[in-house]
Amino acid sequence: MINWKDTKMLRSQSINACVQDIFETSKSMGFVKINLIGASSSGKTVLADVLAHQLHVLDPTFEVHSLQDSDLIDFKKTIEGLSSNNQILKFDDLSGLVAKYGKSALENLRAQITTVRHIGESNQDRKIIMILNFHAQKMLDKFLRISNFTFYTDCQLEEIGYLEELLGKQQKQKIIQFAKLRSQSRMYHKFSFLLSKGNSFIYRDGDPFRILLYNNGITTRFVVSPQLKWILGEDNTCEICFPVDKSEETKMNLEQLVDDFGRKFTKGICKRAVELKLRQRGYYAQPARVMQAERYLDLFFDEKKINLEELAKVFGLEERHTALHATKKPIYKPHKKKEVKE
Repeated sequence: MINWKDTKMLRSQSINACVQDIFETSKSMGFVKINLIGASSSGKTVLADVLAHQLHVLDPTFEVHSLQDSDLIDFKKTIEGLSSNNQILKFDDLSGLVAKYGKSALENLRAQITTVRHIGESNQDRKIIMILNFHAQKMLDKFLRISNFTFYTDCQLEEIGYLEELLGKQQKQKIIQFAKLRSQSRMYHKFSFLLSKGNSFIYRDGDPFRILLYNNGITTRFVVSPQLKWILGEDNTCEICFPVDKSEETKMNLEQLVDDFGRKFTKGICKRAVELKLRQRGYYAQPARVMQAERYLDLFFDEKKINLEELAKVFGLEERHTALHATKKPIYKPHKKKEVKE
């Protein structure tokens, strides 16, 4: 057992292990597809939020976008409207895609999605992780069903046979157990796993974890995932997942921030801090000569001819830790960001 925050869970069932699978795969595959399958209100949207958030925490160069089925119809146009940064694209409820837009739309998507990373000259090197959400999988076109990773958020009795066809007969008992665990969670608001004779581990459904069935192409296993709201804690905000829309209020906040920020840290330090924040998000705002120098170093790193830590020591650079002193904190309450949905 391990603790996530102050809540106990079984180590082998952490959603973060799944996130690590996806993250490592994205390093070798520029395009990764994740399917979330389950009935309405079974937690697919919440799971998509959690996966996207945990992935961009691992790699801040990823942007996160929430999209609709209509954005898939002219997928090339959708991709061209995004920046050249790495992208996590969440598509909500694609169950009625063909019925709504016809088979021709699906064929068009099939042709475009294979070249999605190479749309536009500046977009060739970016990584794309697509998270697709479906109510039911059986009626979907095979093209949409195929994925690198699949999460099942629910399983009705009549779906057991179909999941067995997809996951293999050797997974039948696990699929049946998953259906029972989901029934437990709905009726009794808890679910449990037998650890040894007379010893079970009990989760309270949604407080904070919900049961999922996960397949990564190698294994099929149970995992549990909390809500993003629980992960974020009291602040309940994430600027990457839920960016603040531009408004008169944000404009006023910006004016106050620039004035207070500049007085406390000087213009040069402020500019450097903003540059670093942009870099963390995948935006390059450094002077051209600095960017050229980085590319010079990359040639050595790519060939494994140099060690970054040794190079840093030559220039007197070392890791530092600091805290924001009380006198340096903002003098006004920042604009409240968009809250995460339950």
